[in-house]
Amino acid sequence: MREKLPLSSISPTQLATLLFVVTVGSAIVYIPNPLTVAAGNDAWISLLLAYGLGIVVLTCVLYLYNKHDGISLIGYSRRLIGNAMTVVIALPLIGMLFFAIGAIDTGIGNFLTTVMMDKTPPYVFNSISLIIASLTARAGIQVTARMFVLLVALLVIFSFAVLIIAIPLYDPERLLPLLDNGFKPVLHGFFIAGGFPFGEVALFSMILPFVNRKDAPAAIAKLYTAFTYTAVVLILSTLCTTMAFGAAAATYNYSLYRLASEIQVPEIFQRSEAVIAIALILGSYMKATVLLIVLNQIIVQLFRLPNEQALIYPITLICILLSLTLFNNPADFEQQVYVIWPFTVVAVGCSLIFLFTFITWLKNMTK
Repeated sequence: MREKLPLSSISPTQLATLLFVVTVGSAIVYIPNPLTVAAGNDAWISLLLAYGLGIVVLTCVLYLYNKHDGISLIGYSRRLIGNAMTVVIALPLIGMLFFAIGAIDTGIGNFLTTVMMDKTPPYVFNSISLIIASLTARAGIQVTARMFVLLVALLVIFSFAVLIIAIPLYDPERLLPLLDNGFKPVLHGFFIAGGFPFGEVALFSMILPFVNRKDAPAAIAKLYTAFTYTAVVLILSTLCTTMAFGAAAATYNYSLYRLASEIQVPEIFQRSEAVIAIALILGSYMKATVLLIVLNQIIVQLFRLPNEQALIYPITLICILLSLTLFNNPADFEQQVYVIWPFTVVAVGCSLIFLFTFITWLKNMTK
């Protein structure tokens, strides 16, 4: 099984685009609400701290990539702890990715049935969304990355268009007072954002080998740039929704969508919330596709399967079924996605990266 350089390689720009997709994805619409609930007006400070954690994780991922000659997480796990232990540590990763893809799919269904088409059964949206994602993933990471460069541009343009047009609704005084309830709520928000979405950069240890080693220096610079753009976009969206709604932002599950619905320019610009709906669906679809590729790569490399594409459709079927059975109701969805998922990302994904970084550093020190 190839663990070094797959035949379908991507450029540094395409790699940076995939990082932006995974970290922004649906978070641009979802993240302002739980952060405002946790940290109030100080949600943007939580995002800054979470960005710092994400930079540390990304640095460790790149360190491991360089020290182990450009192989994936599964490859250097075998080098560092052996094949048997690699299987043990890979099982939680596989489980969390099944959960993540199912949750993303559920999020699409919940959004569309809550705010747009409440008479349509959720399984219609869940099935269609993941079937399209699986077809994209099966086309290969090269095709996926090329297409997502264009779709990311649409996502950013749509989102920023709403944020700019909504400027008359903003009141900067709603950002005050800072740290009114102390630093503990900020740490709560940091925990949420540290796992979702910034900690998810740990999963890129499976994507980095798709870049040619000779392009590594350019890829590293562009990854840091893309990650910084992620922080800027999420902080801006959180600041804007807070300035528009103040404490009430915590009551809106899709606060950016709600912000767009408040924009009314008679005979010129109405029903602008549809633009944010497109952004959310695009972001969720792209993130689900990338995570499908990552999950497939982990399983294929773990069991050294000769056909890399054979499991895409079975994995997708399992994820569709999970999206329909994992969550009892929207409240259960929020509990698992905003509490359990961030903890899982930090405890499993980030901790593995930190552990392998420490072991690699020790081995290099003793040489």
